[in-house]
Amino acid sequence: MASTDLVFANEAQAHEAIADLRNNNTSTDFVLFTYSDTQKNTLNLISKGSGGIEELKKHLDLAKASYGLVRVTDKIDDSVTVKFVFIVWVGEKVPFLKKAQITTHKGSITSLVGQYHNDLQASDLSELTEELILSKVTAASGTASHVRASASTANTSSPTSSSPTQITTSYRATQSTTPKSVNTTKTPGVGAAATTSVVQFVNEDDIRAAIKQLRADNDPSDWLLLGYEGNTNKLNLVGRGASGLEELIALLKEDQIFYGLYRTTDTIDNTVAVKFVLIIWVGEKVPIIRKARIATHKGDITSFVGQYHVDLNCSNLHEISEEIVHDLVQRASGTAVHVK
Repeated sequence: MASTDLVFANEAQAHEAIADLRNNNTSTDFVLFTYSDTQKNTLNLISKGSGGIEELKKHLDLAKASYGLVRVTDKIDDSVTVKFVFIVWVGEKVPFLKKAQITTHKGSITSLVGQYHNDLQASDLSELTEELILSKVTAASGTASHVRASASTANTSSPTSSSPTQITTSYRATQSTTPKSVNTTKTPGVGAAATTSVVQFVNEDDIRAAIKQLRADNDPSDWLLLGYEGNTNKLNLVGRGASGLEELIALLKEDQIFYGLYRTTDTIDNTVAVKFVLIIWVGEKVPIIRKARIATHKGDITSFVGQYHVDLNCSNLHEISEEIVHDLVQRASGTAVHVK
């Protein structure tokens, strides 16, 4: 067995709980595992129940890492589909070396728990809500839209026979089934959005120009990064570039909050699709009070930034890399399979 392989302390009990979760005839909607205090690379079942994410959260410890599987439903037209969301919890008080070790375990734990459709990583209880889970599920299934139809017109390049076709994917929303928490991107400065905004964009024209260049197929730009001015609600353009995600990552700081937009591609058969990833960085040393204050800002950020296909929430450098982003994009587009 490899050093990164995980096992269940009580395999029969664990599989019975997971089977119960997947059974349409039971009320069980979550299971939760955490590391054994006495056995290396061993997981104990610490809870299962029918109270959803709110009940699951009661069993999380800031000093421990846990893995949960939550059952939710997504309505597509008149059909109700069961979805499973994989929760990776690494509490804020988990030692750094332990966090680094845990990053190597994800493949092993997902092979143990089996089928899931979306995943969510969190280190603070405020990052785990039913609304956030539903927003991820609907975004991945296409019942929520994070991509403005008008934005796709920015891609005007003509494909040639010598290279793969390049497209920008748009998702259509079913408005009657979209939860209120989902950000269906709106045009900035229109109606209520203009009066309720709590975020100020410094040198707004410069930021909009950078976003426009990032979306242009004939421009090499592939990332931009916004950051706050001190402890204010004012956002500035911190940087932009054309040398990939590592260039963006170099600007991230553990005591600051940043919002990035990263342009990448996903190949589906012989077609190369342009994908935009919204990166939300809240460094591990950002004060709790500051985190709470900016929790309401995401709606303003996404409305201003516009088109994106998936988002990545991260708080340390182990949670963001080209590999992680690529995997996230593939899962959202269906080019990676996590459902057995």
